[in-house]
Amino acid sequence: MTSYVQQQQDKLPTTGLLALAATLTIYILSLIEPCKPPVHITGIILLGGGCLQLLTGIRSQQQGQAYAAATLLPLGIFWLSLISYEISPQLGVGRHPDSITMFSFMSLWGLFVAILFLASFRQSVAIQTLYGAMMFFFLALAMDHLRDDRVFLYLGCSVGLFASLVAVYMVIAQGYNRIRGRVVLPLGEWDTIATKSDDIN
Repeated sequence: MTSYVQQQQDKLPTTGLLALAATLTIYILSLIEPCKPPVHITGIILLGGGCLQLLTGIRSQQQGQAYAAATLLPLGIFWLSLISYEISPQLGVGRHPDSITMFSFMSLWGLFVAILFLASFRQSVAIQTLYGAMMFFFLALAMDHLRDDRVFLYLGCSVGLFASLVAVYMVIAQGYNRIRGRVVLPLGEWDTIATKSDDIN
């Protein structure tokens, strides 16, 4: 069991997961008017989190963790590009894109995460849940740019916050399982589920 944990726990590095949770949370808060933080704080966290995800993705690629690299590198680019779309116009640099542009932008990223979601069915349940929630988050925000009732905005933000909590849980579970040398906080690894199923049969 110890070797199994060591092999599985770093598929998505904890640094990248924490950066993802931070960027997701601050961006969601920036969309909700009563909770909206100062724009420069949002920009700093998006910039730092995006760069951290990029660096973690590059390091994962160098270590041969192609799955983590394929996730964190594009997401790092997303947060950095989002700064030019959402943050810079609020600081007086450039102008905010129109609704169709933002709909296309968010839809394409939703499609990308959908591909990650489809490729995650042999991964852990936690990773599947993270990708599924993020896919819904992107697509809901895309639809929000075509509607004025804000329904999709609040749905997307709720699911996005859930995705952040899943990422944080994965960090805690990976760290605690590593310390204990066995699975204490389950992530729903495929091999573990298959083993339990064989034991029942």
